[in-house]
Amino acid sequence: MTGSALATGIWALVPAKSFHRAKARLAPVLGQDARAELAQAMLDDVLSVLKHADGLAGVLVVTGDAHVAAVAAGHGADTLADPAEQGTNAAVKRGLDHLKSLNAANCVVVQGDIPFLSPDEFSAVLSALRRHQLVVAPAKRDGGTNILALGRPDLIVPAFGPDSFARHLRAAASVSIPPKILNLRGAGHDIDVPSDLENYPEIGTGPRTSVLLACRARALPAYGRSFEEVLLP
Repeated sequence: MTGSALATGIWALVPAKSFHRAKARLAPVLGQDARAELAQAMLDDVLSVLKHADGLAGVLVVTGDAHVAAVAAGHGADTLADPAEQGTNAAVKRGLDHLKSLNAANCVVVQGDIPFLSPDEFSAVLSALRRHQLVVAPAKRDGGTNILALGRPDLIVPAFGPDSFARHLRAAASVSIPPKILNLRGAGHDIDVPSDLENYPEIGTGPRTSVLLACRARALPAYGRSFEEVLLP
């Protein structure tokens, strides 16, 4: 772990795999270089919001990739090595365990592929966490969970993935904790499958990601090419 030595207070936790391994389900429409550029742009947009959020003690990015770690460091985030990269839930659990060992009071797990998360939305999550032990912001398309805020790191076991919203609600019920559900327009739109590249919320957020998506829209098809190549005359 780099950066802050103390983890007291509310921390944001972002799991992030290698850019070149990310977003495999976009392969039918984007080549590997373009997917890597998109993954980095999305993480940049998410970390930019977290970096400027009031009320956070810090941001922890869990990754096994040096390039991702460098991007995180550029936003002032701490990093925790995840050399095995065994998936989102393993990375989140690793991060939560680490923050628990450092006595973090609260944790907000934020997916790195929700670039349209707005500062106001994240402020709403932090505000809700001050009044509720568990806050869940679902994904709009697949019933997943895009933000999971916990009153303590070991409150429930993370269960991210399709339909994880329902799993997290069941986990909350199993420990008799009523969750606060936030349906967030920007944060509800993650980018995993080709249809997510279209009809995204145009609400002035996700600047880096929006540039790439606009570039792609102007120069289809982009498959097999980087976004930089698509922009070339």
